Amino acid sequence: MPSLTGIRRRIKSAGNISQITKAMEMVSASKMRKAQDAALSSRPFTSKLEEIMSRVAGHAGEFTHPLMEKQKHRSTVMMIVVATDKGLCGGLNVNLLRAVTDWASRTPDVKIDLVGVGKRAKSTIPGRSVDLMAKFHSLGENPSFEETRAIARLAMESFLSGAVQEVYIAYPKFISTLQNEPVIKQLLPMIQADSVDVVTSDYQFEPSPRSLIEQLVPYQVEMSIYQMLIEARASEHSSRMVAMKSASDNASDLINNLTLDYNQARQSAVTTELLDATTARMALQE
Repeated sequence: MPSLTGIRRRIKSAGNISQITKAMEMVSASKMRKAQDAALSSRPFTSKLEEIMSRVAGHAGEFTHPLMEKQKHRSTVMMIVVATDKGLCGGLNVNLLRAVTDWASRTPDVKIDLVGVGKRAKSTIPGRSVDLMAKFHSLGENPSFEETRAIARLAMESFLSGAVQEVYIAYPKFISTLQNEPVIKQLLPMIQADSVDVVTSDYQFEPSPRSLIEQLVPYQVEMSIYQMLIEARASEHSSRMVAMKSASDNASDLINNLTLDYNQARQSAVTTELLDATTARMALQE
């Protein structure tokens, strides 16, 4: 049986860990509420903007934006992986990178250029030869729209120059505090609405379809990337809060078990000392 001193040390260590994880849980809970509010408040606008732009593009006549034109040959694609800057957030990054690996396995003949957002974004994919195009680290706890425009600009410039024929983004979509889902979405070329949906509405363009679409299509790409980044931040803080709560609960359970072992060991030691004293006294009396 372990010594009393060893058990006391383990109890003290578990208590220190519990204090740290409890503090991190409270910090993550505070950040989580802000991140969730930001993600949920802008989600309806982003979704409606994407829906309207896909429909408006079908009413623009013969004019189509270069960001909507599908390339004839697909030899290289860009994959933007939105991970975290810090760890201790459960299986968030592992699940995301597993989804990217599964996606890559379904496109074996395409070269992949990776763009990592967050220090935890892996620059390699098992079994695939990839090139790291860029890294975007330390965007902050609450990235602003202006900070995320650099990522959108890189994606659009690479697509327009022909360096890549498609652009995808992988991010953990926020569903609830206890749930997130790794999502891989195509950003470029932008997908237009089906012809059945297009004819259901009549649009009037002012000043002209060309000028309107030329301004709104790049903005939609920027807004989509911004939305996905704040969704990822909401998922990150939620996962970290849940992971720290689980760690605190496990530390409390460990302390209870160690306290029980300590009491048993102490009782055993006292019993042994009493038996030794009784045996010595009996020996002296004889």
